[in-house]
Amino acid sequence: MRPSSARSLLLAAALAAPALLPAQGSTDQVRIQVTDVRGNAIPFAVVQVGRGQSRIADDSGRVTFNVKPADSLNVTARRIGFQPYEGWAKRPEGKDYFLADLVPLPRALDPVTINGRRDTPLARTGFYDRVERIQRGAYTARFITPEDLELRNPIRLTQVFAGDSYVKVTPNNGKQVLLGRGIMCAMTILLDGQRVLGTYEEAVGNPNAPPVRTLAAIDDVININSVAAIEVYASNNSIPVELQRAAGSRMSQGCGLIAIWTGSRR
Repeated sequence: MRPSSARSLLLAAALAAPALLPAQGSTDQVRIQVTDVRGNAIPFAVVQVGRGQSRIADDSGRVTFNVKPADSLNVTARRIGFQPYEGWAKRPEGKDYFLADLVPLPRALDPVTINGRRDTPLARTGFYDRVERIQRGAYTARFITPEDLELRNPIRLTQVFAGDSYVKVTPNNGKQVLLGRGIMCAMTILLDGQRVLGTYEEAVGNPNAPPVRTLAAIDDVININSVAAIEVYASNNSIPVELQRAAGSRMSQGCGLIAIWTGSRR
């Protein structure tokens, strides 16, 4: 057979062969519904499929993942006041979602607590609204949920940021300082929507900073046990307008922002 004829046959065979590779790599959207054992939706649960990135459910307890379709999914779901769900979630008959049902802990059985779960103090701060916006790709941030804090169980605030790519925890005079993009660029810190003043962070890169002896370490100002959730923004471009307004002129340094919310983690 002449080389040209052989090439023609190979080309024809290639064109006739099914395109397997794209199909193997394709993904589909699957939805997970988080409820309690009575079928009540659990808003704002932290959900993970396999070893993938976790996402936070909306106020109806639903969350969507881009994964390959399957008969069952290996799901982990956590929410304060409930035992974690870890196992294979299946679709209920006639439903288009996978179900993860959480068992309430004994101390979470009070009906008023469960019924009011959609309108929690943390939700009223806009925390979960901003979570939803970031999961839609509106901007880049890191959210540390009540469930994350319970899981890590830190004894100081700065321990939460150890190894974080957005925040550099740097020692100064025996205390820890939260820096952003460089050694002269400290994070702006908000506490319940108000800028924290008088800390070492306020003095970094500030030519008019007060004497160091008058400043305090952030670990001494904020007790980690009072913290319900944290938001971290690496740059000014990703900070929502409502938090930029709360930070004020400090944001001109562009070093990023940490918003800390206190109160009950339930």
